[in-house]
Amino acid sequence: MNELSISKKYPAEKYNLLGNTEVMVEVPDIKSPVVQAVRLDPTPGKGDVYIQQRAKEAYTDKNGVFHPATPNLYAITKNGLKKLADGAGIKMISSEHVIPTTCQKCVAVNQSCNKVVQCGNCQNRDVAYRVTISVPQLAGDVLTVEDTHEIIVENVVPGMSANQKAEFMKHMPQICEAKALNGAIRTALHIKGTYTLEELNKPFVVAYLVPNLNHEKVKEAAINSMFESSKKLFGYTPPSIQQIETKVPEKDCIEATGGENYDEYIDGSYKEDVAEETDREDSSSDDGIREQDFYCDKCGVRIGQNVWNYSMDKFERPLCYKCQKIVKGERKR
Repeated sequence: MNELSISKKYPAEKYNLLGNTEVMVEVPDIKSPVVQAVRLDPTPGKGDVYIQQRAKEAYTDKNGVFHPATPNLYAITKNGLKKLADGAGIKMISSEHVIPTTCQKCVAVNQSCNKVVQCGNCQNRDVAYRVTISVPQLAGDVLTVEDTHEIIVENVVPGMSANQKAEFMKHMPQICEAKALNGAIRTALHIKGTYTLEELNKPFVVAYLVPNLNHEKVKEAAINSMFESSKKLFGYTPPSIQQIETKVPEKDCIEATGGENYDEYIDGSYKEDVAEETDREDSSSDDGIREQDFYCDKCGVRIGQNVWNYSMDKFERPLCYKCQKIVKGERKR
């Protein structure tokens, strides 16, 4: 076994240590350490950070208390969080809609009155999402982190213009899901709410263990697993773990930890991708894959390889164009 101490190799004076890196571990032969140094662009407006609190000059208040000058404080955006999560090997396990507190109160009242809850008859539009991620650890195990985010409409829309409100309401579930994911990443990597410019200029270091492919038995197991996976290429097997991805495009997902500023979500630039209107006729692609081997998982109709690829990327299952529209509608309900 090899002894590994991240804090000694990457001192806090020069690096931002994320996650549980303040430990010394013994690395077994079948494991190999992965240490990633991720740099974020400290320039506001470049997508990785934004100014959370502006600098203040020193002053003395009316009670005679002296307040020293403070520098600009920066928070990490959704885009910056994704970079750190990718570097840390974090993956999304699940994302599910849960009952918001307003609906829970309604259910409780109806239960106490022995009445049947008739959901959908009220005007409540509040949403809540729970996201679960897997976080590989330096000790070799995998930590599961869960975060729930809730949007109460009446607390958010005051102050929005009519167009902003309409845009926000249209994409509120996706926004809520993105914020739950961001919260889980922050918790998993112990990310602070704000950083100084000096701190942001230091690389962020994450470390975890992966299988050591130089070990003969590990290499053999990895090869066997690879060939087993290839057998499922033309069939659909629900993935147990997904790569981190939300339904909201990067440029529309700037995270705001303080004050829940949703302006970046509702600037009118959000658009959903649309699959090609018609499926290609059966033919052979350049790499020899026969398109007649691709079928819709829902209705069984034959689809083109480009539609198959798009559907697997967006819906995690092969669907024809008509079934994609049906599934999209079901998700919005």
